[in-house]
Amino acid sequence: MDFRFLAAVRAACALWLWLMAATAVAQASQQPSECTLSASGRVIDHESRQGLPGATVVVLETQQATPTDVAGNYHFHLCAGLYHLQVSYLGYSGEVAEVRVAEAVIRDFRLHPDAILLNSAVVQGQRTAAPTTQPTAVLAGQALQQTRGQALGEALQKLAGVTAIQTGPGIFKPMIHGLHSNRVTILNNGVRQEGQQWGVEHGPEIDPFIASRLTVVKGAASVRYGSDAIGGVVLVEPKPLRDSAGTGAELTLVGMSNNGLGAASGTLDGNVRRLPALSWRAQATLRRAGTMRTPDYYLKNSGFAERNFSGAVGWRKPTYGLDVFYSQFNTRIGILPASHAESKTDLLLAIARPEPLETTDFTYDIDRAYQQVRHDVAKLTGFVQTGAVGQLQLTLAQQTDFRDEYDKFRPRNDNLASLDKPELSYTNRTSTAELLWEHKPWHHFRGSVGLAGTYQHNRYADGSRQFIPYYTNIVGGAFWIEKWQQGAWLLEGGLRLDQRDLAVKRGDRDASGAFFVDRSRFRYTTPAASVGATYDPSAHFTFSLNTGLTRRAPAANERFSEGVHNGMFELGNDLVPGATPLAPETALNTGLTVNWHANPRFNGEVTVYQNRILGFIYQVPLTEPVQTVRGSHISWQYVQTDATFRGLDVSSSYQLAADWLVSAKGSVVRTRDTRADEWQILMPADRLETTLRYTWSHDRGRLTGRYAQAGVYAVARQTRVPANYEARDLLAPPAGYALLNAEVGTTVRWGRLPLAVSLAGSNLLNQRYRDYLNRYRYFSDEMGRNLSLRVHIPLELPHKRK
Repeated sequence: MDFRFLAAVRAACALWLWLMAATAVAQASQQPSECTLSASGRVIDHESRQGLPGATVVVLETQQATPTDVAGNYHFHLCAGLYHLQVSYLGYSGEVAEVRVAEAVIRDFRLHPDAILLNSAVVQGQRTAAPTTQPTAVLAGQALQQTRGQALGEALQKLAGVTAIQTGPGIFKPMIHGLHSNRVTILNNGVRQEGQQWGVEHGPEIDPFIASRLTVVKGAASVRYGSDAIGGVVLVEPKPLRDSAGTGAELTLVGMSNNGLGAASGTLDGNVRRLPALSWRAQATLRRAGTMRTPDYYLKNSGFAERNFSGAVGWRKPTYGLDVFYSQFNTRIGILPASHAESKTDLLLAIARPEPLETTDFTYDIDRAYQQVRHDVAKLTGFVQTGAVGQLQLTLAQQTDFRDEYDKFRPRNDNLASLDKPELSYTNRTSTAELLWEHKPWHHFRGSVGLAGTYQHNRYADGSRQFIPYYTNIVGGAFWIEKWQQGAWLLEGGLRLDQRDLAVKRGDRDASGAFFVDRSRFRYTTPAASVGATYDPSAHFTFSLNTGLTRRAPAANERFSEGVHNGMFELGNDLVPGATPLAPETALNTGLTVNWHANPRFNGEVTVYQNRILGFIYQVPLTEPVQTVRGSHISWQYVQTDATFRGLDVSSSYQLAADWLVSAKGSVVRTRDTRADEWQILMPADRLETTLRYTWSHDRGRLTGRYAQAGVYAVARQTRVPANYEARDLLAPPAGYALLNAEVGTTVRWGRLPLAVSLAGSNLLNQRYRDYLNRYRYFSDEMGRNLSLRVHIPLELPHKRK
């Protein structure tokens, strides 16, 4: 363990001790506010399906409790939020379920007779009712806490079926079932994230610390979220605003040994006693990392730095409400110098070397080349009850994305070089609006109708290279989603129609060299439809089947990108002489999910899927590097074909004994170019992660929730590539690898404060390896051994009672 990690630990401990002194008189108080959302259901015997009168149902967050009536029914009135319902009945095994209350919700419980008295009670897991018939994965609670300090795309890889396109240690772009970028929609607190997401090395401009829950919809969700959600959706969900009087806070501290990463994120929220309808929250994050170390050397210019903040204010009454949200994300990310070469010979030598020519000692400095990004989001959401028939909600949002990219080599003109200006400088402004009406349950039907619109314009600064041209993108759409639920069946269907207008303006030169302005305009109609069914025959099994048809229009970068971009050369399809203009993609996606849960020992989920995409747009590497005045670069070109994606996601757990749990998750993706009858490039290799976890069933003094786990994360070599891929891509896919990881954690009681502390180690054997989906694989190895210390401190601040 080196001095950087020890320094991070000392700083975390000093801040922790200061907080302990400042909150020594902290006390908790709960003042329930007037809430009218109904949470109800029935408690029945699992075998006979008869109601259980007198069963006790408790809302753990508010400690509200009620007995069931003679038919086994219970009922609560709650505020909107996430709750845990605990059910107990003499002679039966108790259950705890997570329930999200956003409107009237029904949750039934089927209890098992407790015929045998066990030495100890073990909670096997929790099941959350999915809001859709599509396969959905959730990262929350302790699993989310174990990812704190990581980027959003890196954290999501804990979920089966989710990988990432990576550029070094600081940039991770989520990939769902082999699809990414413009085909995966990310919603940041209900706002569709819009920026310069066209770049493979452009990570989502979102602070993961803002989220209390990350949800991934695996499969096309275009009916609800628009035609670009052809591959899936990532929902970044902050916790609901506080609904009881008082002020709370939480602080998370993270330190990592390999690159000296230090992160601190704090949240302060409150509800005004004199104005119970008024709630607020403020949040801020600092994250900084220095030079990453592989097992054998430091990777030059691999540091990054972030500073982010957000705030929210809400005014909520039973029949109407208004929320305002603002966030700002700022980051600077270093780009590997080895990816920039002055000649083809230098580039080929850099790829052939076992390690980069330029290495360094540890430093927090970030030099050229690097990215400088700022992303602002402002959102206004209001709702009003439309009598007794439903609720009308309006969401307005404005986003501004500033992106500057600095090349390794400065301009040769000394006067220009002294200005230290970025070679690429873009501003993307996006306005979005959505009007949604949700009707209340009627004859087992519930659904929503909505209108959505987007106005986006992208500009580059004077003196900046025209990598992406000026463009204006206007989208208007309407959708309708309906669900029918009765007994064990849930049926879902939806329709959507979007109209897209893309106007592009770019400078060019004719054959004589004369400059002219080329203006192009493209109009597309992109329909989407989906149908699905979920069958829940028992308390242990759920079967879901969903299919959807979607069209996606080509994006501006897929048509018109041209030039050097972060060390590589890209060329849009429409700029290739003789190329056929791009047509919209048409995707038919089908998925089947089987989930078995709440069993004493074995639980798991299996998803099989097929996604047939006609007109699939993707990048292929060109045989020769491109030589420009800025050096020699690996070159990529957009092309179009037909492709079929098939795959399998598996996650499971087995309770070996009362304190021992073994779990596994894995994914397989098979993608064929059906026109050329060959494999697609840049698809995830097969992967499997297994973990053995021991949880102490008895507390010890001030230590509760103690656990220790160890696991292996294995990735096979990607052998399913086009036949001539090695000649075209300059480097064959790297060998497979297996990494040993471990973690220990506990909750320490400091007075009335529960402090969650964990120490995790990744790549503990310090293995040297490269990953096929990392753009740095051409030039360097992946991160070596890394230890991570995380401390989570929840606080309840005192307030005056009147």
